[in-house]
Amino acid sequence: MATRPYRVGAARWAIFNLVGAAGLLVQLGCLWLLTDGLGVPYAVALLAAVELTILHNFVWHVRWTWADRPSSVPELLRRLARFNLTNGAISIVGNLVLMIALVELARLHYLVANLVSVSACSLANFVVGDAVVFRDRRIAAPLAVLCAAIGWFAAAAPANAADLRAETVAAFERYVLLTETRMGREMWGSVPFLWLDRLPAPESREVYARLRRGEIVVSRPETRDGAGVMEVPDGMCHHWVGTIFVPDATLDRSVTLMQSYDRYQDIYRPAVRRSRTLSRAGDRFAISLQLFTKKVVGIVVNTEYEVSYIRVAPTRMFVRSRSTRVAEVEHPGTPSEREKPVGHDNGFLWRFNNYCSLEERREGVYIQCESVSLTRDIPTGLGWLIGPFVTSIPRESLEFTLGTMRTALRKDR
Repeated sequence: MATRPYRVGAARWAIFNLVGAAGLLVQLGCLWLLTDGLGVPYAVALLAAVELTILHNFVWHVRWTWADRPSSVPELLRRLARFNLTNGAISIVGNLVLMIALVELARLHYLVANLVSVSACSLANFVVGDAVVFRDRRIAAPLAVLCAAIGWFAAAAPANAADLRAETVAAFERYVLLTETRMGREMWGSVPFLWLDRLPAPESREVYARLRRGEIVVSRPETRDGAGVMEVPDGMCHHWVGTIFVPDATLDRSVTLMQSYDRYQDIYRPAVRRSRTLSRAGDRFAISLQLFTKKVVGIVVNTEYEVSYIRVAPTRMFVRSRSTRVAEVEHPGTPSEREKPVGHDNGFLWRFNNYCSLEERREGVYIQCESVSLTRDIPTGLGWLIGPFVTSIPRESLEFTLGTMRTALRKDR
């Protein structure tokens, strides 16, 4: 009987990916349970999670992906052995090597690193499954290419280390300096105090209408050094401005709420896990906040700030908050909770400054908050996975803060 020519069917590939997606949920769930739930080291937890996923996937591949290739019980057992030796080896070795490289060298969160390593091994597993486990062995060369690609990716990972470098900090501080210079002109009346009053008249009217409908209006400004875009080497600067309108609120009540730092853990839960006023000297505060955000994975950071309140007019207040310390937290909420070395972590947040302009008018208070933060750059080749994760967090954090502040002011009326 002639041997069927090797081909990759679109339907089989689609089914393989569906099974793989289900297996990914099994693997991530098992990894999370063992690592965060039981405190098992991530490398050991990964081995157990991968083996469980291998068994899960094999069952469904037999019943669905390669259901057109039935076998006897002895052959089924041989297929299981081949599946563990081939696909299993690629999954365990490939996942383990890549994950260790991405966690230890590229400083990614272990769940993000797991997503990357799973994606890199997926195609190799399909080719081996179709050609070796369920017949047809004529793909040795493509498999070698795929394995070489995986090895190259792991070897290249050290270039993606997320250490905070002096030139990154210097570029960010330059960006902050120019941004605060612009804010100084707004504070003292050289230009309109609020962002929405600097817009062209039609856009300004539209923004006012949206605010009065209860929307949070967010925009992405950009500070330029002369005519050029400011680059931050090995980092990303995130700059957002958002505005809310609170009917019937007053400036004094708004400021009182903002200065209630010891209550932030209750007001802004779950984004603020812990909050404390470290010191106060008149309108200058030193505060500590433990922040939490979740986008695919949960991130916890300990942060400290110096905050100044500047009354620029009877109905206007400018608030400047600059981060003085940011440290990522490992294993939060467990007995093994500890800080990672400052500036040598996953790089999800390195600096976080916030500037608020409050203006009381007859109809209520307009609150504008402008955030400028610094994170790691996106590692080469990981933009498709890390990009949306990193860039969306600052905006969502700003929207949550403004929305929660408005709700709290309405309750305090």
